[in-house]
Amino acid sequence: MTASLSQQSQATVWSFGPYSLDGDGHLALGPSAVALSPLQRRLLVSLVRHAGRVLEKETLLQEVWGHTQVSDVSLARAVHGLRRILGRGPLGPNVIRTIYGSGYRFEIAVSQRPGAEPAGPIRAGADFPSSQALVHFVEGLVQVRHRDPLQLPRAEQHFRECLKTTPNFGPALVQLAATQLARYQWGQLSAAAIETEVERLLSQAEASGSVPDQVLALRVEVLTLLNWQAQLVEERFASWLPDQLTPGAPLHSWVRHLLATGRATEAMALMEPQLTPDTPSGWLLAGQAKLQLGQIEGAIAMLRSQLRFDASMRAPRLLLSLILAQLNRSHESLQELSQCPMHEAKQGSLNAMHAQVFALCGERERAQSLLKSALRTRDQDLNMTSIWGLVAVHLDDESVGSRLLEQAVRSRCGLAPFVLHWPGLQRYDQSAAVGAFRTAMAPYFDLATIQ
Repeated sequence: MTASLSQQSQATVWSFGPYSLDGDGHLALGPSAVALSPLQRRLLVSLVRHAGRVLEKETLLQEVWGHTQVSDVSLARAVHGLRRILGRGPLGPNVIRTIYGSGYRFEIAVSQRPGAEPAGPIRAGADFPSSQALVHFVEGLVQVRHRDPLQLPRAEQHFRECLKTTPNFGPALVQLAATQLARYQWGQLSAAAIETEVERLLSQAEASGSVPDQVLALRVEVLTLLNWQAQLVEERFASWLPDQLTPGAPLHSWVRHLLATGRATEAMALMEPQLTPDTPSGWLLAGQAKLQLGQIEGAIAMLRSQLRFDASMRAPRLLLSLILAQLNRSHESLQELSQCPMHEAKQGSLNAMHAQVFALCGERERAQSLLKSALRTRDQDLNMTSIWGLVAVHLDDESVGSRLLEQAVRSRCGLAPFVLHWPGLQRYDQSAAVGAFRTAMAPYFDLATIQ
């Protein structure tokens, strides 16, 4: 590296994803140092300085070696070695892209800490919203905290309005991505419909540098629940990330990964110290963990605790109704369900939960009517297919159940990982459709299989 370039970079610290890099090329992943050779340090600094644009070979050679008399083989070997090291981390090896015939490009958005002039096309930090944009952001948070799936579209719209005037406001970028992910899990959006935008939002939030913990946690949730790559999460994050996540939303993302892979005991160990009687945060996840553990009365107590805080919350009441139905406490279950009215086609995915409760409570005609209505939807537009599949199986229609459960795997149904680990699935042990569903899901979410 030339003297002038070294002087320019000495005071600089860059961030990309969970990594930080100083001007001398010292790389850290979270709190841990990543070992690089001196050549790899110089190479990485040069690539990061030019992040987002093609770094021509001649420029790269001059910055890293100080001259251009280096063979293409030596250069390729150096890049390959750096890729291999980065490939062991959470961003994978594709952060460095080869542009054949030209050079290389660093693909990840990079932010630079205040105090140094930008040394390349580094993206600016997060903007601060105007008062009107901030009103939209706060209103979006209020809608999210209602714990009502029907409020999620309104929350999404508020976050979009905030970002219209402050497009780099990191907290709003993260909240919009999280809201889309929640809508997907509730069957309001498909995986195919949101995965591109969610990735763009997270990359933009990373570049803002303002919400690193939340971005990291959402990356876990996206990989597990949207991309169905739980094994990749285990390889890249499990050994270090849980210890550095802050309580609240970041930690909850990791808990959802644990629940999706059937590790309710680990989830409860993280959740219980965070539960307080004067806040609704975490009780729903704790209830899911208790349910997965087969501690049914404990799950009911957790959900009732959240409903005591705010009786209007729809999500915990739907789950409570399902648990009571599973226990054959039909009268109580239907009472809870009556406080969650059904809705027309736009929100019809939630009717799958109603249909499952009706089926478990012996209300076969009501369950059958909802299933028939759902089946009139085109296959590619029908979400929550894992629940609809169980409804069909419960109503003794193995053929329809098999088709819907196959579709749940094929289209990455947002609730499918949790259905896989639902203790109530045991009542369908004799169903070939459910058996095939379990077999198809195991490579993605059965920890014994993916490790």
